[in-house]
Formats: sequence, structure tokens, C-alpha cells
Amino acid sequence: MTVWLHVFAGIIWIGLLYYFNFVQVPGMGEALADTDGPGPAAIGKYIAPRALLWFRMAAATTLILGLVLLGVKGAIANAYMLAPGFQVIGLGAWMGTIMAFNVWFIIWPNQQKILGMKEATAEQIATAKKNAALASSINVILSIPMLLTMIAWHA
Repeated sequence: MTVWLHVFAGIIWIGLLYYFNFVQVPGMGEALADTDGPGPAAIGKYIAPRALLWFRMAAATTLILGLVLLGVKGAIANAYMLAPGFQVIGLGAWMGTIMAFNVWFIIWPNQQKILGMKEATAEQIATAKKNAALASSINVILSIPMLLTMIAWHA
């Protein structure tokens, strides 16, 4: 059951990652340019906070359950130290950990500034947009090799 919950949480996490990068971010640009539409507030006020909550919770759940699965096999240290026989899952664990770190410690704090959940100057918001976009892009790049290492471990 833990494996399936890990996979399910991972699907939600990566699905939302792709939604943010390939749908919402380009959509916000179009919303800003649309003088007749509802504007970016419709996304920024109602959709993004809820999606970011699911994004954070899915990232945490995926990482925690992945660690539980490694722990049950007594493989946490071997995986993270890339010990012989654990290099593939270790690389996946490292990528997943980096991605979860990006979500919680780079993307989320910067999104709070961007969405007005935390006070920030215009300059801080501009910097936050760049930092969140960079961390999110790194996560997109890591997502496929991370997934392949996870599949390879179970094959």
C-alpha cells in the first residue's frame, strides 16, 4: 500500500509541477495582457494558492513515503551514499530530495511573495519570480531522470 501511495503522491506532485510550468505561468502572461478578461487575480487569488498547497503536500508525502520504503529495506544510508547496488535508487532519492527541497525552501517562499501572501517590494517580487522559475525549471529537468531511476529500481 505504501508503494501505491508513494506513486499516487508522486503523480500529483509531478502533474502539478507540469501544470505550473506549462499551463499556469504562460497563462498568467496572457491574463496580464487581456484587458477584457478576469485578469491574473483569478488565478493568483483562487487557483494558485490551492494548487500550491497540493503541490507542497504531494512533495512532502512523496519524499516521506519514499524514505519509508527505503527504510523498510534498510537502504536509506546505502541509497544516499550511492553504495554498490544502490546507485540507481540513490540517484533517484537524491533527485527527489533536491526537488522537494526546491518546493519547500525556494519555490514556496518565493510564491508567497509573488502572490501577495507575504509583504514584498516590487524588486523583491521580481527577484522572487526569477528564483521560483529557476527552481521550478530545475525540478522539471530532474523529473524525468528521477522517475526513470525509480522505475529501474522496481524493475
